[in-house]
Amino acid sequence: MSTLPKIQIDRSVGHRAQNNIADVRKVQIQLNRLLDPGRTSLVEDGFYGPNTKEMIGDFQSKVLGFQFPDHRVDPGAKTIKALNDEASRQKWKITPDTPKPVEPDKPKPVNPVNPEDLPKIVVHGPIDQKGGFDSYPAPVQVLGPTQVTSNVDRDGAWIMVPNGGERTIRLGISPDAPVEFVSNGVDENGVVRSFKKQELIKVTSHGQNLTIKGLNPCKNCKVDIVSNGRHLRLYVSVKPQRIVPLFVFHVEHGPGMKSRVSASELRTVLKIANSEILRPQCNVEFDLKDQRALSHKDIGKHLGTIVRDDTFNSKKDEWKYLRPFVNSRKFPQPNGAEPTTTVNLFIVRNMRSVQEEGKRPIKVWGAMDSSSGMCVMQDRSIGRFTGVNGLAHTLCHELGHLLIGQIYVHGNDIVQPESHNPYSDALMYAGGKGNKLYRIEIEAMNPTRHQPPPLVIG
Repeated sequence: MSTLPKIQIDRSVGHRAQNNIADVRKVQIQLNRLLDPGRTSLVEDGFYGPNTKEMIGDFQSKVLGFQFPDHRVDPGAKTIKALNDEASRQKWKITPDTPKPVEPDKPKPVNPVNPEDLPKIVVHGPIDQKGGFDSYPAPVQVLGPTQVTSNVDRDGAWIMVPNGGERTIRLGISPDAPVEFVSNGVDENGVVRSFKKQELIKVTSHGQNLTIKGLNPCKNCKVDIVSNGRHLRLYVSVKPQRIVPLFVFHVEHGPGMKSRVSASELRTVLKIANSEILRPQCNVEFDLKDQRALSHKDIGKHLGTIVRDDTFNSKKDEWKYLRPFVNSRKFPQPNGAEPTTTVNLFIVRNMRSVQEEGKRPIKVWGAMDSSSGMCVMQDRSIGRFTGVNGLAHTLCHELGHLLIGQIYVHGNDIVQPESHNPYSDALMYAGGKGNKLYRIEIEAMNPTRHQPPPLVIG
């Protein structure tokens, strides 16, 4: 009796995952080992496409009993454990199907194209690898003699472009396979049109690079690309800039217990938060309006040395001493958007979670009270987060709860604004170190009001 080899992956594989080629290939090989001999095996090429996605979903449904498969294989999770379990082979065996009535042959198109012979189109971009967009595999689709067939949802990649800015992505295609834009989606100047009278985004192709420049704000604009008979759709969201005004208060908890974040360090924290996390992904920027110190005599003697993260369940509500300093001014936004209310950041020395009686409180990085626009953050990040990078991550995470500000759907789950993203690479993951914002979060944090009619292909 053969023993099933065990596999380990470094990064997640599947829907909205990193999809490292080596990890994807390991999953494909393991699926083929467990696959019933009567079924068609996967091509072990290391690319996460529709066939691999369907195979992972089928495995989760039949072996693990998932009612709604997530089409993902995460390190240490249920799916990877089941893939390393010999018992999964028996559970995944096919059952005979009832024979279907034979249908008459449909007329074949002239010069039919075999999808297996076509090159795969993979979107890697943006070049700096910090764009934070959700990418989807290009589907196996065939160009007929006169039209393009395409699914309506996940048949390409999604990317955010700042209004008036540029974003360059690489297309993983052969230099001998030129990129062409679908004629009824792009005019002779390379300008994509959602409908006949509106210019949305400008697209320029240079070899294997595709440069997209935003002209007018739009949500889910579509760019259709053809290469060697394969069709790829890019969903482009052109985002206007959203400015978040910020007032910062450095709390002194006792004599000599000043904030361990200096004024210059704070500006570095905001620079990292803006340039590396928020602006590239959702075109949001923190604007520091003012910062001041709250002395021990004014406030620290009321707080003690520890601030609790829960403003409602704690018997001792330290936040009530901070609220009188809150600035509630509204500031105008570019492009005629609605004014944004000031965010008030209080940098404290130590924070603890509020726990039930008898349980030991744990340290927390920060907390957000959306009702008052107050954010309380520890002045030195702990654990794996150290220095200005950790503080920038914490600031973006906590204020992300405020900026989202509405219920949204993540997979099959309805997520509250104060809840967390379940994926470890996400900025909104609880206690993690990822900086990625998912598309649904970006649309919530910086919504684009103008959404033109969909571009119809075919």
